[in-house]
Amino acid sequence: MRAVHRSFWTVVLVGVLFFVVHGQIQNGTVTGVIIDSAGAFIANAVVRLDHPVNGQRYQLITGNAGEFVFNNVPFDQYNLRATASGFEAISQPVMVRSNLPVKVEIRLTVAGANTLVEVGSQDLIERDSSSSATTIGERSIRHTPRTNRNRLLQELVATSPGSTTENNGLVHVRGVDDGILYVIDGIPIVDRLDAVSASPIDTGTINSMQVITGNIPAEFGGRAAAVVIVHPKSGIDSPLVGEITTGAGDFKTDEIAAGIGSRIKRDVGFYFNSAMHRSDRFLDPVDLRNFNNSGGGVNLTLRADWHPTSRDTLIINVAGNGSDFNVSNDLDQQLTGQRQKQKLRDNAQSFTWQHIWNTRTVTDLAYFRRAHKSTLTSNEFALPLFAEQERQHARHGLLASITHEHRGHNLKTGVEFQRVSPREFFTFFVTDEQEAQEREITDKVIAFDEANPFIFRGHLARNNYSAYVQDAFSFIKNLSLQVGIRYDHSRLLVSAQQLSPRLGAVYFIPNSRTAIRASYNRLYQPPQVDNLLLSASDQAGQLSPFATPEGGGNAAIKPERSSAWEAGFAQDVAGLFKLDAAFWWRNFRNVGDPNVFFNTTIIFPNSVAEGYSRGLDVRLDMPERRGFSGYVSYTNQRVLQTGPINGGLFLTDEFIEIGPGTKFIPDQDQRNTGCFAINYQDRRSRLLLSLSGRHESGVPLEVDEDRLEELKTAPGAELVNFDRGRVKPRTTFNFAAGLTIFNRDRIASSIRFSLENMFDRPFAYNFGSPFEGTHFGTPRRWSGTLEFTFH
Repeated sequence: MRAVHRSFWTVVLVGVLFFVVHGQIQNGTVTGVIIDSAGAFIANAVVRLDHPVNGQRYQLITGNAGEFVFNNVPFDQYNLRATASGFEAISQPVMVRSNLPVKVEIRLTVAGANTLVEVGSQDLIERDSSSSATTIGERSIRHTPRTNRNRLLQELVATSPGSTTENNGLVHVRGVDDGILYVIDGIPIVDRLDAVSASPIDTGTINSMQVITGNIPAEFGGRAAAVVIVHPKSGIDSPLVGEITTGAGDFKTDEIAAGIGSRIKRDVGFYFNSAMHRSDRFLDPVDLRNFNNSGGGVNLTLRADWHPTSRDTLIINVAGNGSDFNVSNDLDQQLTGQRQKQKLRDNAQSFTWQHIWNTRTVTDLAYFRRAHKSTLTSNEFALPLFAEQERQHARHGLLASITHEHRGHNLKTGVEFQRVSPREFFTFFVTDEQEAQEREITDKVIAFDEANPFIFRGHLARNNYSAYVQDAFSFIKNLSLQVGIRYDHSRLLVSAQQLSPRLGAVYFIPNSRTAIRASYNRLYQPPQVDNLLLSASDQAGQLSPFATPEGGGNAAIKPERSSAWEAGFAQDVAGLFKLDAAFWWRNFRNVGDPNVFFNTTIIFPNSVAEGYSRGLDVRLDMPERRGFSGYVSYTNQRVLQTGPINGGLFLTDEFIEIGPGTKFIPDQDQRNTGCFAINYQDRRSRLLLSLSGRHESGVPLEVDEDRLEELKTAPGAELVNFDRGRVKPRTTFNFAAGLTIFNRDRIASSIRFSLENMFDRPFAYNFGSPFEGTHFGTPRRWSGTLEFTFH
């Protein structure tokens, strides 16, 4: 009866919030008109919207009535610049903070001194945002050196402060294991997008993206590390444009990609992108000699915009992706002839409708579906285990939201519904008992042989619900507040719920151009769905080192809950640099920290009882000046967790030491992380040069003394400091250069060269980790591309 009562009030809360007031759909619009001093319309004026830090630029020509509209504008601050023949140019700041269109009237005066008239201040920092965020524009994406196309998205995300990297594209933010929420056109992606789980978003489709690490707005949920808001390319504001890219590199790496977009008539636009790539170094290998490591992938994406009326916007996104790759071997597996292969398939569809009711109210409604499938196959020479898997799941979701401005308040409210339906099959058995014993596989696992294999099958469907309300306002001059509360109820697999307050404040000091920020967030992260049914099953619990005759392995995997605090500041340094710094700390319960099944690519969710992380993030951005731009980012952090471990599928007993109350340092603990980039682009010769680098101080070795002695003789042991108990620090430098070969009226061609780890310094991401195993980073690699663009 009590459960019925609670469910009733949940429905009431969702219903009330639905009819109050924004969803995750962030579809900003800047619209306006250009007139002269007499009020006459100015046609054919050039209007440009520039991001002051990352150099992102949008440009339009006004119509006969002097009108202009910038669609699909990411939420941020911009400089709006208007020029017209015979008139003085004018520039003014524009803030895009909600789905409500920003309307601007620009009055140009007759040219007298051919000067640029500045209207208002154009600070590099955001005066009214209490979030820690890094904006990455298309120019930064093009500057980044690349030798493996399916890693570029994570490499870009990892340039934001608070980020540390791991093997195969994993990115951890502020101590959270791969808890990144990707949002494309307002559609949330809570599933893993690393190379061994699903095809990452192809960067050829991205116009810009924003990485939010501190004070996450209440509209975002499901993941607790960071939010990456991706703004895809659209053809609604441009005539026919396109590009074709082909490239090749070492390790038999090659790629080909094509994108085309256009406005059809005045109210319809589309952008289509396709990309194919392959490499003989597809994953980060478990042996420095890179055994059995070839693979490739395909990405297909279509986005269509339709404006049937001046008040309605319809957006359709369709994507289909896939990758096939071999699972890398260690030396013994390579000699015996083990060949494991994995296939990943995913597809997504979404439909969004935005309606503007008046100048103060806009509604959004969206439906989305996303499906994943993964298949692992082995051959008869698998050592010491034969393993096969086929798992799949689909998410269906609805988003509804309202944005309303009222007397200085920017109110947002939305609801979200998701239905998740996983289906899993997994089997394994031991092929070599002696080898299994040498690798310390438990007797319980060795008991499974070819005649008596471990077999698991399971499927179910569950619903998840979310709702939130949020407000941004200022009641004291220069002090802005963002307050909100979010409600989540998840039922996969444990039924749980949480109310999560999100509170943030920023005080702007005009004289020094300083913004002082502080925030507190409660965050809620259900476990990843990949192999969740098996990880939480009694069958897996019986193999757990914590198994008991009464309760198996205590396999219940509860949602991760955390409290996040932050205090920091942003500083505009003479209009030349933007300095951002934040001290943060987080406390966790039921920490999600999955483990890998032996050295396959199969990941099993589990949770650790509790933990904390704390650190300092610093970033310095240099906007483009005389062709130069760049950034420097640094993080100092510490992560500590406390056992026991719940869930997962374990083959050894090395986790038995992580019992109740046992403190340990997990393998996402990088004490010092830093990265930088210096870019130069000459607009006349179209020469592009980029130098970037990354330093990480090394993850810990969380193994017992007996295991430690064994690791000292393993291949790659020279990359580990056993006295310090950590993988040795790594510092790598990358270089990229590009040059336009020719540029004519409607077609241009350019070449590009990339060099990764240019000094060829070997390094390990991890070594003998009970959670991740052993993986080695890339040696010196090169690639070259040829690109044709047309318009």
